[in-house]
Amino acid sequence: MSFRLRIFMLVIGVAVTAIGATAWLTLSLASRQYENSQLDANKRRTEIIDAVQRFGLLHGAWPGLDVVVADLSQRTGLHIQLRTETGDIVVDSDTIESRVSGVVQAAAVGVDPRPVLPRPGKIDAGIETKFRTIMPTDLFGPDPTDRVNGSPAAMMVRKVAQYRAALVMVRCVAADDPSQDAALPLAETPYITPAELARYPACRKQAEAKVLNDSYWLLDIWDQYHNCTRDGEVQAERRPGCLYSTFTYGVTTSSAVPLQLYLGAKPGTDITQLGRPAALGLFGLVVVALVGTALIARRVSRPVARITEASRQLADGRLDVRVPARGTSELARLSASFNAMAEAVQRSEERQRRLVADVAHELRTPLSNLRGYLEGLQDGVVEPSKELFASLHEETLLQRRILDDLQVLALAEAGDLKYTKSPVDLADLAAGGVTAHRAVAAEAGVAFTVDTPAPVIVEADADRLRQVLGNLLTNAIRYTDREGHVLVRVRAHDTEAILTVQDTGVGMTASDLTRVFDRFWRADPARQRATGGTGLGLTIAHRIVTDHGGRIEVTSKPHLGTTFTVHLPLSPP
Repeated sequence: MSFRLRIFMLVIGVAVTAIGATAWLTLSLASRQYENSQLDANKRRTEIIDAVQRFGLLHGAWPGLDVVVADLSQRTGLHIQLRTETGDIVVDSDTIESRVSGVVQAAAVGVDPRPVLPRPGKIDAGIETKFRTIMPTDLFGPDPTDRVNGSPAAMMVRKVAQYRAALVMVRCVAADDPSQDAALPLAETPYITPAELARYPACRKQAEAKVLNDSYWLLDIWDQYHNCTRDGEVQAERRPGCLYSTFTYGVTTSSAVPLQLYLGAKPGTDITQLGRPAALGLFGLVVVALVGTALIARRVSRPVARITEASRQLADGRLDVRVPARGTSELARLSASFNAMAEAVQRSEERQRRLVADVAHELRTPLSNLRGYLEGLQDGVVEPSKELFASLHEETLLQRRILDDLQVLALAEAGDLKYTKSPVDLADLAAGGVTAHRAVAAEAGVAFTVDTPAPVIVEADADRLRQVLGNLLTNAIRYTDREGHVLVRVRAHDTEAILTVQDTGVGMTASDLTRVFDRFWRADPARQRATGGTGLGLTIAHRIVTDHGGRIEVTSKPHLGTTFTVHLPLSPP
């Protein structure tokens, strides 16, 4: 074997060894680092939940929580975000530190700040009805439920009243003495220490008076418990659970709302400790090898290090991380595969966020309208009328349509939407769909023309195709002004069945055409909202046609009209 060949074999052997050792070391360290970070997050999660729950329990509200979260984030080194159950962000540690909010884990943990009812004693059904006329007169003194032989129901209502009165008292103390924090001294009943009761008698008297004079609130709690146990056959079994559920119902009116905890890594997390052992290991191999071998090994291992670092950042929530992918080597293809995977993960996360944001946006306005009118009716500001109730009923029907469409869309995207396919005459189906919409079109002043000269047979689910056609016809009527025209045509061309719905409506711009099948998108939001559209019809139609092996296309010109064309495979003869 020649010297040149020996050097070549040495270079190849050392290069292969270096690459293998570097890859193994890097992947092992990455795996260990990831496992350690997960264990640390799990360990810290309990500490964070306990601190937030205690703050909410003692304060009965969330103002001031940012100070607690900032301290927890500093001590744990985690990105902490707390949201309401409706998705509104209450506090974010990144925002507190004047940073753009980073990525958090998709899974949330509930934080419930409401107090818990102590375990009740034996329940006597014959005693509880007496409490309806025996209200406590001293919430923080001796327990008056002794007069009714320790009724668990009476004790439960007393503890609900204690929590509310305790919060009123500490807020009264804080208002009189700014140096005092408006927080409960104790985390369990009676929530106020004897020393505090003796020190602030005026605030104690004010708190007890406010709670005990609110007879409607007290009776509401009792009625909640009574309704829970009204079934005589299962009354004995239900009563313990009813105590707990009624206690939670009562304290909810005074306590802070439950939150959802999301955790993530802080931006700029120090990852040099991961690369340092890999660099030392590589340096040991370089010392043994020739300079040329070291250069080759380093040049080959650099893409591996980049991919490893990018993998760790992706695991920590940085979905925008990418690695250079130049050339046609295996490492270049691996880099391209990693980039494609990261792109798919990012798109999935963005779609999920957009869906949640779209659903929240679509439901917020009508629900706010409903709440406003109902509160107006409750307060006597708005007079009840047939027209008002009809409007409120229409709003609730719109929410039901949105939820139904979302369910259909979710099933379709998950591949769980069932289709019962059979030979269907598309021409006959189109004619029937037009007939069903003629009354609505006539009321809108829109004329229909049907051009279906011959049967066109496709293998499809007739009900789902009617849903597609219905969505297209509804949109055509909605966006066509009076004295307009809608043409429905069915033809067979080569191996395709073609359904065309053409209107003379307002049309769309080129930028609108790129979004026409997006969720909740509307070319004219004001017109669509006025007629109760959900913004999901075309998205569902596109999905149904795609599941049938077809495609749906759209062309449009502003002020001239829009044409939707559905292509479906023809059934074999």
